[in-house]
Amino acid sequence: MVRRRVIAAWLGFALAALFFYPLAAAIQTDIYYLQWQRQDLAEALVALAVLGALAAWAVFAIWPRSGRGATLALLAVVAVPVASLASGVARQAPFENELRMAWENRLLVLAVCGAFVVLVAAVFAFWPAVFDRWLRRAIVMLSPVSLVVAGTLVLSAWHVPPVLQVDRESPLGPPAAASCAPVIAWLFDELSFSYLYDDNGSIREEFPAIRRFGESATHYMDVDAPARETLVALPSFLTARHLRDTRITEAGLMEATDNGLAPLSVATPDGLFGTARRLGFRTEMAGYYLPYCDLLGDLLDACRSLSFYNVSTARARFAPDAAVATTLVLWPRQFPFGLLKNPPFAALQADMVEATSGFARRPLPPGRPVFRFVHFSVPHLPFAFGEDGYDPPMNPLRTMPDDYYVRQLRWVDRLFGTLVEEMGAGGTYDSSTIVLLADHGYRFGGRERDVEHIPFIVKKAGQSAATTDTAQVAGETLLKRIVEDSCRI
Repeated sequence: MVRRRVIAAWLGFALAALFFYPLAAAIQTDIYYLQWQRQDLAEALVALAVLGALAAWAVFAIWPRSGRGATLALLAVVAVPVASLASGVARQAPFENELRMAWENRLLVLAVCGAFVVLVAAVFAFWPAVFDRWLRRAIVMLSPVSLVVAGTLVLSAWHVPPVLQVDRESPLGPPAAASCAPVIAWLFDELSFSYLYDDNGSIREEFPAIRRFGESATHYMDVDAPARETLVALPSFLTARHLRDTRITEAGLMEATDNGLAPLSVATPDGLFGTARRLGFRTEMAGYYLPYCDLLGDLLDACRSLSFYNVSTARARFAPDAAVATTLVLWPRQFPFGLLKNPPFAALQADMVEATSGFARRPLPPGRPVFRFVHFSVPHLPFAFGEDGYDPPMNPLRTMPDDYYVRQLRWVDRLFGTLVEEMGAGGTYDSSTIVLLADHGYRFGGRERDVEHIPFIVKKAGQSAATTDTAQVAGETLLKRIVEDSCRI
C-alpha cells in the first residue's frame, strides 16, 4: 500500500508538472513578456500542488486496475498533461515557425489528427493489453520532465520582477511653467485607417461615436506608423523617434543598430514622457504587452502594465487558477490546442480591456495638467467582443475572413464613445486635447491597403470644428508635437 501511494504521488505530481511545461518554457525564454511576479510563482506552486493531488488520487484509483475501462480512464487523466507538454515542445522546436505555418493547412490538420485517432483506436481495439502497457511506460518515462518544470518555477523566484503599478499622489516633476491643456492619448492596437475611413476620407457610418468625435477634430490623413508590429511601434512612440528594429533578450529591451544590438532606454529627456515631464505635466500610462511602468520608471506618476500572456497581471486578487489559464494561453492556437486555449485567451482580452479602460476613466486630478497615454489591446485579436459587449466566438483567433475584426472594431467605437461621454459629463472634455491613434493597421488583409498608414485624430482643447491635415508625418513625431503644442494654446 505504501509503494502504491508513493507511485501515485510521484505520477500525480509528474502529470501536473507536465501540464505546466509551456509555462516553464516561457519563463526560461520569454519571462519579459510574462512580466513575471513572485505572486505568479506562488499561484503556480499552489496550482501545481492542487492538480498534483487530484492526479495522484486518480492514479491511485486507476493504476492497479486492468481492462479497457481502466485504460480509458488513465488515458483521460494523462491526455491534457501530455498535450500540454507536446504544445510546449512544439514551441521550442527550431522549426517552430514552419510547423505553425504547416498546421494552418486544414487538410493537413484533418489528415494528421484523423490518422492519429484511427491509429490509437485500432491499437486499443485489437491489442488493448499492449496499448495499456505502453501507455503506462510512456507516463513513467516522461515523469522526470516534471523535475525540470518544478526547478524552473522555483528558480524564477530569483527573477527581479518588473513594476506593474504606480500611483503617486504628488507628481515628481516641477509644476508647469506655462498654461498647458491636458492631453489624453488613446492608442487602439491594430486600429486600421482603411477600415475606419471610407474611400472619400470620411469616417464610416458604422462607427458613429468616432464619427461624431471627428466632427470637431483634426484629421491627420497621412500619418506613418512607427512600424508594422507593436514591439517596435510602441518604443518608437515612447522615444519619439523612428526605431529600425527592437528585440527582447535576457538583457531586456534592445535596439538594432549598425553595430548590433544595444540597450534601449525609452525614459530619455527628449522622449515622449521626458518632454511631458519637462513641460510640467502629471504623467500617466497604462497598457499591455510591454512592462511600461518599469521601462519609464520615475517619468511616470501613475501606471498600469499588463501582459498579453500572463493572466495574473490583469487580476487584482490571488488566484491559483490564473497559472492554469496562463498555461492554456501559451498553447498554440491551431486545432486541437485552440479548443482549450480560446476561452481563457478571450477572457484575458476582456480583463485587459476592463483594466485599461478603468485607467482611462480615472478623473483628471486638479492642479496640474495631465498627459495620459493608454494603450488598449483592442481591436487586436483575440476577437472577444461584439458590438454589444463581450461575446467571444468559438475561434476568437480567426483572422480571415475579417468579420470578427470588424465586430470588435464596432465595440472599440462603442468603448471610445463611452470614454468621450464620461469626459463630457465630468466637464473635462472641452478643455482637454484628446488623441485617437493606432500603432499600426490590420495585418491580416481584408480591406487593409497599407498597414503603416494609421488613423490619427486630434480634438484640441477648445476645438469645435473639423479640419483636415494632409501633410505626411511620422506618428511618433506627431504625438510628441501634440503634447508640446498643448502648452501653446
